[in-house]
Amino acid sequence: MKKIILLLGFLLIANCSAFANCEYTCVEPYDMNNKFMSVMSSITGANFLTEKVAQSLLKKEFAKVIKGDDLKVSIDSYSSKDLKNGIFKSASVKGTKLNVEGVYLSSLEMNTLCNFNYVKQKGNGVVFVEDLPMSVALTMSADDINKTMQSDKYKKVIEDLNRLGFGGVKISSTKAEIKSNKFYYTIGVSLPFVKSEKTFSVTADLKVKNGKIDFDNTRLTSKTFNIDLSKIDYIVNYLNPLDFSMKILDNKKANVYIKNINISKNIISADGIAVIPKD
Repeated sequence: MKKIILLLGFLLIANCSAFANCEYTCVEPYDMNNKFMSVMSSITGANFLTEKVAQSLLKKEFAKVIKGDDLKVSIDSYSSKDLKNGIFKSASVKGTKLNVEGVYLSSLEMNTLCNFNYVKQKGNGVVFVEDLPMSVALTMSADDINKTMQSDKYKKVIEDLNRLGFGGVKISSTKAEIKSNKFYYTIGVSLPFVKSEKTFSVTADLKVKNGKIDFDNTRLTSKTFNIDLSKIDYIVNYLNPLDFSMKILDNKKANVYIKNINISKNIISADGIAVIPKD
């Protein structure tokens, strides 16, 4: 059973890519333990005990990549034997003040969307026997975004942009602010033959485009120096820390579709669907 539980730990460590829609299909249960044994498992309490052990093991597995307060893991199974075989009704993960391998979130909640979920171990890897769709909801503060932008992965994004070259102009720093429910982004740049850093600030509307978080209607809020607005729009969307923060899964391909994003009380909230495809 422990091996199966460790497999579920991969649910939050896969590499996300946006996809065009949020359609998914739930399959009818199969390869199940017989109903009589499932009933007996419930009556004897074996199923309940197995779920508790599974939740404890899964929480420990998540704790390897997720640091945070009040991390809760819940599993609902059909029977202890089914759970040992990697078949379960549902699973959910909730937490607050999270650090997911360098991505900071105020809160995260993921729930399976089908009542039949099936995973197996194959060697040292994971086999998803069926697609595993999950709802995803998270919140981020400006402080979360700024801490995320200090991660090595985000710095690599800046390095890649600087390699493109903009007449010798390079990104030297980034900072996010949320004021009066509006998103502000300050970018520091280094210029050829100029010792001091120059900065410009922009504000942008947040929207969902093709399942990804996108900046729209980017506007300069400072007049420090002249810069082509089309270049600003390109740079800001390339460095987009919000879309970067949604890419929190790291080992197995997952299709992620963002449905909604908004700012309320100076906190960004986003929700969508993630589907880990079957192998």
